[in-house]
Amino acid sequence: MALTDSDGSVWLRPHRPPRDRQLSRDQIVSVAVTVLDADGHRGLSMRRVASELGVTAGSLYWYVRTKDDLLELALDRVLGEVRTDPAEADWRRALAALARGNREMLLRHRWALRELTVRPNLGPNAFALAETGLQLLARAGFADADVDAAMSAINDHVVGAVISQVSWIDSLERMSEARIGAGAGGGGSWSEHVATTYLREVADRHPMLARRMAATREIDVESECERRFEFALKCLLEGLAASHDAAGELTRRP
Repeated sequence: MALTDSDGSVWLRPHRPPRDRQLSRDQIVSVAVTVLDADGHRGLSMRRVASELGVTAGSLYWYVRTKDDLLELALDRVLGEVRTDPAEADWRRALAALARGNREMLLRHRWALRELTVRPNLGPNAFALAETGLQLLARAGFADADVDAAMSAINDHVVGAVISQVSWIDSLERMSEARIGAGAGGGGSWSEHVATTYLREVADRHPMLARRMAATREIDVESECERRFEFALKCLLEGLAASHDAAGELTRRP
């Protein structure tokens, strides 16, 4: 069946060749990624990208039909940054490198977190990344639905860890801004006295939680998030290995 311009995903439509020597789809996508990194989704528009390239917005439509097309292409572009060695003999080491690379990419391009949940991910880099992970797990001995479940567990850990880190950092930044606003008479809603009183009441009811919260007050958030990520990744990979070994032992029993 022939593909037409009515197909939903940009990957389901023929890639149009460049119409002139001054512009290409790769250039457009590169600028879109730069804009998204700097200003997020709100900063991205066809007009903004065209302005950065020094062309008219209308000239972009030969290469990308809509902003959604541009976001699809941008997402696949950054997914191509994730690397691992598919020939690595130790599957756990290779999968750990894949997970770390994915986490680092998402922290560089925070806007991609949202896109992973709303885009079809039909691009070549998305497929290549998935294929690499599945092949590593298959080589480790996982099969059928277990391959999918193991890959999902690793991906879920990466995304969850990044969401947690971004939320933590954003919360601290908002609290800091509110404190500055309140101190400058700007009407900030954060009150040191109210927060302290509230947390004291919480500590009385939840002493262990209070101790853990107190322990994190002076830590470096990025370093702590990385430590937690590595701890959980190690547990996850060891758990997958143990689960696989236990399943293999059961199948070997007479």
